[in-house]
Amino acid sequence: MYNFDETHNVELKEILNDTLPKELVAFLNTDGGTIFIGITKAKKIVGVKTDIDEVQRKVSDVINDAISPRCREFVHQHVEVLEGKQVIVIDVKRDQTNLYYIKKYGLSERGVYVRDGSVCRPLTTEEIKKRYENTLPERQMVECESHLQNLSFDILKTSLREHGISYNDATFFDNYRLLTKDGKYNLVADLFADENDISIKIVRFSGTDKADLIERTEYGYKSIILAIRRTMDRFEALNVTKSVVLSPQRVDKKLFDINALREAFINAIAHTRWTDFNSPQIQVFSNRIEIISTGKVVNGLSKADFFKGISKQRNPELMRILHDLEFVEQTGLGVPRIVNKYGEGAFEFLDDFVKVTIPFDEEVMAFVPNVTKDVTKDVTKTDEQIIIELIKENPTITISEMAKVINKSTRTVQRIINASKCITRVGSKYNGYWKVSE
Repeated sequence: MYNFDETHNVELKEILNDTLPKELVAFLNTDGGTIFIGITKAKKIVGVKTDIDEVQRKVSDVINDAISPRCREFVHQHVEVLEGKQVIVIDVKRDQTNLYYIKKYGLSERGVYVRDGSVCRPLTTEEIKKRYENTLPERQMVECESHLQNLSFDILKTSLREHGISYNDATFFDNYRLLTKDGKYNLVADLFADENDISIKIVRFSGTDKADLIERTEYGYKSIILAIRRTMDRFEALNVTKSVVLSPQRVDKKLFDINALREAFINAIAHTRWTDFNSPQIQVFSNRIEIISTGKVVNGLSKADFFKGISKQRNPELMRILHDLEFVEQTGLGVPRIVNKYGEGAFEFLDDFVKVTIPFDEEVMAFVPNVTKDVTKDVTKTDEQIIIELIKENPTITISEMAKVINKSTRTVQRIINASKCITRVGSKYNGYWKVSE
């Protein structure tokens, strides 16, 4: 049963007239809707009083010839008999990949409309420009040449082998699409090169706003693989625990859900618009962590689909490497995991950014008021110094041997190494050695 109230998605027309192109364009550019021909503004069903086949032909002419780009697949008309009268029903779907306009007026204020409530509103010249630019295909990472061409990929190759991924040196660059069509290293190669000019920045503030900056840390200028690992280790260090006794057992409560934060971070790495040469931003406040990535939701993907986890990848080549290195388990799971824990309100869609906010647990905050304290330095400073001395004495020392010396687990030693700014691994896990930079 139809609702004949004129709304954002419903237009009533007693007869076919010259406003149909404008109304179709408005629905195409907004959220779609339905146009009824044969119903008055007062919601009275009068039906089409002239030759209905001729009216349908004229509607088809408008759909096929009056609107650009072609919209035939998004607009369908049919006839329904309502209260014994024939009414033409035109169903319009939204197409998020194009900006539609009346052909004879072009991309002008007389040609481009959107639906605003129950009326069709023309877009201004500035609005048209902005909307049009958003419909243009984004530059792809594989198409953009890196300004660094003297690159090596030992870290990437070693990481792939450690995850059981074999490759052929002769086809390595083609298989992972690290080259442009001209055979130059592209932005994907730049990101995973042993040395680059890319970094992940973590900035911390003492309060809930940006009034008091207390630390700025950068992980990078080497393969993004190392920057990801060190950032994740930093997340672990920040995630303090409070033990709560719930008879008959003790329950450990964390400051935040580490899995949700990891998903938000990896999603930012995978979906940021690297062609703008901007890395994701990580901001730590006293009550939350915010991760901001450049680029809106990928064109053609609605917010509803986004929250369902329907994946439309901005950087498929980057995503493939992240998947091979097991940073990504399966595409489409990250957003639903965050939504399940913190709700859709965790996401904020800005003009050209997506921001994810991971709030801190209030009970744990009360237990540890100064959660922005530099946990990593407090925990690892002495142990890091000892590990550095051990490496200088024996660059091939194993993590197990270090763990025995400092009386910590191998996992703790690995975390300390990953968080260190001066310890790096050269070569493979079994045949390489540690290097300390001053």
